[in-house]
Amino acid sequence: MTDNKFWQLTQDKLVGTGLAGLGIRAPFTIPSGIVTTAPSVISAIAKLPEIGFLTTKTLSLRPRAGYREPVIHEYYPGCFVNAVGLANPGAEVFLRTMQALLPLHENKPLVVSIMGENPQEFLDCALVLDPIADAFELNLSCPHVKGAGQSIGSDPEAVSEVIRSIKVRTRKPVIPKLSPNLGDIAGMARLCRDSGADALSLINTVGPGIALDQEGNPILSNVLGGLSGSGILPIGIKSVREASRAVDLPIIASGGIGSADDVRSYASVGASLFAIGSSLAGLSTPQLANFFERLMDSLNGGQQNSPQGPVRSERRMNYMKTQVIENSRLGAGIFKLVLEQGPACNPGMYFFLRLPEVGEKPFSPAWDTEPVYLVRKVGIFTEALEKLQSGDSIYMRGPYGNGFEQPWPHESVVLVGGGTGTAPILMAARRWPNSVFRAFFGFSEQVNDSFHKEMLQFVPSANIIYDRPNEIGKVVRSLAEDACSHREDYSRSRVYVCGPAAMMNAVYAVLDGIVPPERICIAREDIMKCGIGLCGTCATEQGFRSCVDGPVETRA
Repeated sequence: MTDNKFWQLTQDKLVGTGLAGLGIRAPFTIPSGIVTTAPSVISAIAKLPEIGFLTTKTLSLRPRAGYREPVIHEYYPGCFVNAVGLANPGAEVFLRTMQALLPLHENKPLVVSIMGENPQEFLDCALVLDPIADAFELNLSCPHVKGAGQSIGSDPEAVSEVIRSIKVRTRKPVIPKLSPNLGDIAGMARLCRDSGADALSLINTVGPGIALDQEGNPILSNVLGGLSGSGILPIGIKSVREASRAVDLPIIASGGIGSADDVRSYASVGASLFAIGSSLAGLSTPQLANFFERLMDSLNGGQQNSPQGPVRSERRMNYMKTQVIENSRLGAGIFKLVLEQGPACNPGMYFFLRLPEVGEKPFSPAWDTEPVYLVRKVGIFTEALEKLQSGDSIYMRGPYGNGFEQPWPHESVVLVGGGTGTAPILMAARRWPNSVFRAFFGFSEQVNDSFHKEMLQFVPSANIIYDRPNEIGKVVRSLAEDACSHREDYSRSRVYVCGPAAMMNAVYAVLDGIVPPERICIAREDIMKCGIGLCGTCATEQGFRSCVDGPVETRA
């Protein structure tokens, strides 16, 4: 990265303001509610030199479940409609988790975003989170949650009371986040300044709006969602311009930033700091780091290319409609869903299956172009899948994530699958049959003869094991015994594993010291809601996001 000339010019806007004491040393953050939504990811992203401060997701006094999936949709390349519903674990849970990871890298400040349905709730939430907050962002702008966000931000008396009370009780900088939907941005900016605000954050999403599928069904489970991405850039610039002309406060600009020119545009109308969110869609953690490095280099007079490269011409969340060919019971609570058609993918990658007005969930296929899924009935959505009949319609999107690497010529592979995690392992066996050295498939209940024979058809040497209540871990014990008996063969093999987390951890433990860790490939079964790295639901303990950094990973 070249000398940070751009930051040297923009940081002067913070001198003598309420943000001056935070020690911000770079101009960028990621806005509330996107990417850095989990403490582990916040801690990891803090290591990027271009990130000057971190912003949490919006936190409430009590936990909020938010909305069911789908929660986000790309209706046009680079343009999104989303309604997560301000899902969060609640202030006290977040406090405990975040405290364990502080201080952040180089003591970077943490801006804690909070919400409330009234001024007292805002204050109570701030007081709980005060021990970890270097500043508070006030969510006065969410356009699709009743009784919070924009509904509070449209009440001048409530806004003033929230700002004053938090300033008095916490003595921390307060940054109201305002919505362009409120109309009089200049007037609201002056109200915030007069009430004691130290800076402003502009803008949140625009809208709400509605995205429909090809049959006219609303895609988001909440129907309505806020608009974000490149399409709202002109609105963001207009809002920042109006606010900066009305008040002399630092402004954190967000909304459609995807290039150095976008940053310069916001800076030219008065922005001091810059939050980038939707442009990070689909980027793995290394790609995200590269994005910010290239962006800063361009701002400092280096390469002039937009950091995300050529403008995208295709959507990353495009649904295709297909039909059910077969829906058959395999055992207690587990069934096989066969669809008419689907895109090709590598073993270990995944797709989202969607039923309008019911929801969507991610699944790794046991085969791709004639899609086969193994599904366990665990909730509302999988219960609806179980009821599908031949000829019924279903939507799918994908593939997403990283799959298993193709084995080298003459390289042997050990396969280990548990429950529905057997699906991508079976696909690996079908894709690379000549590489399979050993295979272990474990189930908690007996599967029917037809599926048993089907597994043996693809992997004739497979060990199919049933862990009855008094035999938990039998598949891992079988693997351990075989690995000890054929230690040299295992040491030269690559291992593909997918199943319950406890099983995968046990597999890793028994192979430790036998198989090099970089050759043990684990396909995580984390909860994923977007598939493009934005919502952060699938954050790992190491600060990665399974949907884009995985789901296949090694622990090397």
